[in-house]
Amino acid sequence: MKPASIDERSLPPLFDIGAVWAILWARRLMVLAIAGATVLLALSYLAVTKPSYTATASILIDPRDTRATNFNNVLPGIGSDSAAIASQVFVIQSPDLLGSVFKSQKLDSDPEFASVGLMSRLLSMFGAGATSPPDAAFKRFQSKVSVEREGLTYVINVSFTSPSPDKAARIANAIVDQYRAGLVGERETANSDVNTLLTDRISGLQKDVSDAERAVEDFKTKHNIVNSTDGGTLQSQLDQLTAQLIAAQSDADQAKDRYNQALAAGNSPAGLAKLADILTSTSAIKLRDDYNQRAAELASLQTMYGPRHPAIGRLQSELERMKRLMAAEADRIRQQLKANYDLAVQNVGKLQDKLEALRQQSTNSNIAQVQLRQLESKAQAARAVLDDYLKRAQETSQMQGVQTSEARKIGVASPPVQPTWPKPVLLLLVSAVLGLLAGCGLALALGPVPQPEEDPQAPKDTAPEPVADRKDSATVSPRPLPMPANFGEYRLPGVAGGTAYSNIKAIRKQLFQTGNETLSLDVLKIMRQMILHLNDHGKPFVILVSSIRSSFEARIAGAMLGIGMQRADQNVLMVEIGDHLSNSTTDGAGLFIDGATGLQTVVCSSVAEKSPGVADRNTFRGILTEAGSAFDFVLVTVPSFKEDGWNPELFAKADLAILALSPSEQPSEAAKLIAQKFGAGQIGRSATLVVAPDGARPAGAIDGPRAMGERRHITAARG
Repeated sequence: MKPASIDERSLPPLFDIGAVWAILWARRLMVLAIAGATVLLALSYLAVTKPSYTATASILIDPRDTRATNFNNVLPGIGSDSAAIASQVFVIQSPDLLGSVFKSQKLDSDPEFASVGLMSRLLSMFGAGATSPPDAAFKRFQSKVSVEREGLTYVINVSFTSPSPDKAARIANAIVDQYRAGLVGERETANSDVNTLLTDRISGLQKDVSDAERAVEDFKTKHNIVNSTDGGTLQSQLDQLTAQLIAAQSDADQAKDRYNQALAAGNSPAGLAKLADILTSTSAIKLRDDYNQRAAELASLQTMYGPRHPAIGRLQSELERMKRLMAAEADRIRQQLKANYDLAVQNVGKLQDKLEALRQQSTNSNIAQVQLRQLESKAQAARAVLDDYLKRAQETSQMQGVQTSEARKIGVASPPVQPTWPKPVLLLLVSAVLGLLAGCGLALALGPVPQPEEDPQAPKDTAPEPVADRKDSATVSPRPLPMPANFGEYRLPGVAGGTAYSNIKAIRKQLFQTGNETLSLDVLKIMRQMILHLNDHGKPFVILVSSIRSSFEARIAGAMLGIGMQRADQNVLMVEIGDHLSNSTTDGAGLFIDGATGLQTVVCSSVAEKSPGVADRNTFRGILTEAGSAFDFVLVTVPSFKEDGWNPELFAKADLAILALSPSEQPSEAAKLIAQKFGAGQIGRSATLVVAPDGARPAGAIDGPRAMGERRHITAARG
């Protein structure tokens, strides 16, 4: 069995909006009172707060360097990367720069910063104030300065807040001017310091150059080196000897191979043939030919006269003599090959000795050349460094007084007209919103308004209590009847008012139409719920489909489930039971393919079993026996509960009973019928499914808390 996925759109909401609104409406006076109190506090704050003004000056950090000449500046520009621009924000906020502005503007005597507040006086009275008055004034001034970068641009805004608009603009401009002057001063100072250092180092570099050049000349005189490129002849001799040594070594290897082949050949006629191939020998060739001729004659005579003929003995003696001659010739060839090999080895040794002597001579010459090149490199490096220092010293002396600043003022701070704080409209609006939120939160925390308790003396309308059929006539409350599982609603894809056959054809067309590779969400959801209500066992699973009044809904629901499971690659058998189906073409005809559903179908015309315990093939029991494990599901469509002759044995053999309802029928009615026919304990093995035309809604649809309870029941069934 292949379980399918299901759409979880029927989950209950996270909270009940209606209940929340009921609580807020019941406590509306408290919410409005809290909001009004918050607005009054905001009005009080506006009445006692003095307005403050903020002036802003803008500067542009231009990463482009102004080049009047090709000289490089001693101190390069700030740079164009984002981190370098962001670092300038902290430079402007640094205590050194702000301290210079604080002193130049004589703000230490300004009452706005020098005056001591009430808290400071109290702390000083009890000895807790560790900050001196000048430091406290500077910190108050520093807290009024705001430096911000404009997004990811090169623009930095410098703002200052003060009760006086003119003072705010004046101090903001003073901070920007101090920053720009500091950038120019840093470049001039750095240029002057570098020029002094270069001048001090030049005299020492000049002495180093003269000492290095004198050391080169002394080394040439000591080693009699006239031209530093001498030694080319030695290298050519080394190359020639190396080539000769390689050729001699190759000849020696070839001579050794020939000698080893001669040793392995032996003294036999075949070995003599190999030796003749290694070293050309006419004697060996003639001896081998004579031997082969005498061996052929001997073989011919032995065949004609037998082994005791006198001519055979003479030929055998001649063959022995030839073998001795061949062995002697083979020894001579091997000795000649050995002599050739020894001569090649001696030649290799002589060439190696000559090559080693030349290499030693070349090594001694190279060592002197290396030392000379090292001395010349030191002298050349000293001259290059001295040239760079002389050039840079001349450049820095000319750069004095022509340094420019890359910070350019693009916005001059002017006295603001409107105060920065407080903003009455914004403050009142925010206070009102916060008050409403606080009031709503408190109302929800307190919960619903408690209802007044009823007077126990007041008369009550009581319904007559049911009396149980017991001897003591005690009254008991009836237990609520459980409800079948709710599989939701299936809307027919066909035309409303059509026959069952036409609707079933429309269902199959919808589920198997081209391009619809997956089941529809509605069918997949119903199948998932059905599978979750089945207990695992061997095949097949028996699903009973019935209805309350009309068999139309049962046939539609059974066909939809069967086609959907076939679409999910399940093997399904449809069993139709009912006396109204009995006819000569289907009853007892066995298995056939239904024209509407396209499923394998069996028709059983009789509801009742013919004889208990006998599995007749035309009865429901016989059909189940023949089906065996060949099918995954057996869908049984039975008459409605209102029809006569409903056999309870069908319900007992089913794994799950599904009651198809019309939009006007209620699940409670199905529960009552199941309880009447099979007992209330069997309701748990049943489920309801509403079959409605497309666009219609069941008349008995449940809303409100009861619907939420139904959805919780479905969600629990899924888990």
